[in-house]
Amino acid sequence: MKHDPYSLTELIRNEEFIAWVMHPDELSDRKWRAFLDKHPGKRKTVESAREYVILLAKDTGRHQPTQKQSDRMWSIVESHMHNETPQTAEQEPVFKTTRGHGWRWARVAASAALILSIGSVSYWFYYKKADGPLQEAAVREEINSADIIQKYNDTDKPMTVLLQDGSSVVLQPGGRLSYSEGANRKRREVTLTGRAFFEIVKNKQKPFLVYSYGLATKVLGTSFTIDASSENKDIKVEVRTGTVSVFSINNLDNSQKEAALDKPELEGVTLNHDQRIAFSKESGKIIPLPAAVAASSDKDVSKQQFVFDETPVSEVFRILESAYNVRIVYDREKLGGCPLNATLIGQPFKEKLEVICNALDAQYELADNRITILGKGCK
Repeated sequence: MKHDPYSLTELIRNEEFIAWVMHPDELSDRKWRAFLDKHPGKRKTVESAREYVILLAKDTGRHQPTQKQSDRMWSIVESHMHNETPQTAEQEPVFKTTRGHGWRWARVAASAALILSIGSVSYWFYYKKADGPLQEAAVREEINSADIIQKYNDTDKPMTVLLQDGSSVVLQPGGRLSYSEGANRKRREVTLTGRAFFEIVKNKQKPFLVYSYGLATKVLGTSFTIDASSENKDIKVEVRTGTVSVFSINNLDNSQKEAALDKPELEGVTLNHDQRIAFSKESGKIIPLPAAVAASSDKDVSKQQFVFDETPVSEVFRILESAYNVRIVYDREKLGGCPLNATLIGQPFKEKLEVICNALDAQYELADNRITILGKGCK
């Protein structure tokens, strides 16, 4: 089997690629855009590698293993990779692969093996032998990597992602959302590349965090938009309802990061209704932006008012279908003319459905992006 210098494993252990993901500049952006233009089939691999780098970077501390520990970790990882043949001229990569001996690169490489289910037994056996911070980090790494769910919107329409806690995320075309689900987690966490609108269920005991290129957006329950598109130099955060806080985690060590993420209160730069900021990927600075001009739009869920005053249910369902890109099936003769009075701004999609069905004395069933409404008619 020929060596692929652009495989997921190679990308997430490469120093130049990680530097581009975490601290992009004009030169590196131009280099990787040119690469993707030449190799469009590698776009999903590059996006996957970018997500793993971001996920792993937020959990890497400053503790360094010894040279011997790094060498042994690399030996374990590389022993489970496929046999590599010398690369041909056509396979020459845009970077030179280097074996970094630092804690960060060793963990990324070992985690790559775990993600790909390569050598996971050896990975766990060796890491359990480590002492102190290394062992603790390994436990967190396994937990964080084992049940990662990825949603990638490769269509030209919005994609609605329903999270386990009832929150909803509308992912725009080209966006990617990575997250883990589990009842015992102390935080609700996702990683975003691209643009998405979030409607978050309130839970003061479990804050909701969105990570994008070193920026953490923390909420207890609200609705907001994040634009973390790879081609943009800045990340933009705009609050629709409620309050969010944003802060950089690039320069925090592991203990500082954990302390900031675990605090039940909001800190950093706080944003309220209709406030916006831009976060520079290059400098890490957060800059306030003027409020956006409000304009209602059926097709953009972040601009939709969701205020209904004696509105026929048929129109309500049309608006929901357009905003969330879902299909709603119901008996138009029995339910279509029923009026609805409700203000549903900022409520997650499931909560919207529950309010509507309660008003109609109906129930709903979910199956992918299809919702079936079952009811006898108006109350």
